[in-house]
Amino acid sequence: MGEDNFDFKRFGPRVPTLLISPLIAPGTVFRVPAGAMSLDHTSILKTIETRWNLPALTARDAAANDIGAVLTLTEPRTDDPLQGVTVPVAAVANPDEDKPSHLQQVHAELVSQLPVPDEKGGIHHTMPVLTTNSDYKVYIRERTAAWQSSRQRSVAPAH
Repeated sequence: MGEDNFDFKRFGPRVPTLLISPLIAPGTVFRVPAGAMSLDHTSILKTIETRWNLPALTARDAAANDIGAVLTLTEPRTDDPLQGVTVPVAAVANPDEDKPSHLQQVHAELVSQLPVPDEKGGIHHTMPVLTTNSDYKVYIRERTAAWQSSRQRSVAPAH
């Protein structure tokens, strides 16, 4: 079972997909054929299994629709698909650039619980107040390094 008892037997949120291959004609928009179930993450796996006649790994990829129908070219394209493409540039700076992400906050909370002995040999630690993306990056990096160092010292052979 996964998080929140998600057992991967039902569909989750929709995920946009880009299919990139020299065997796909330029400008192709692929849609699921009428009457077919939607695609999911195992559709890529199903396509590999179908293309190379491999057995399914699970019931989920066995039941998935493959995307092989989008590979319509028999010879790979040789054009440069990025020719003439200009990468957009933001007109203003990102106002949230130094705002910590939820993932950083969770990561910091987890590393704060790592058993790192202090100068007296105790392992009690209180996570400091962190406010910026930079604060979180430094704390996570330094706390993880301290934990790794303490583990190496504890398993180092005595001389």
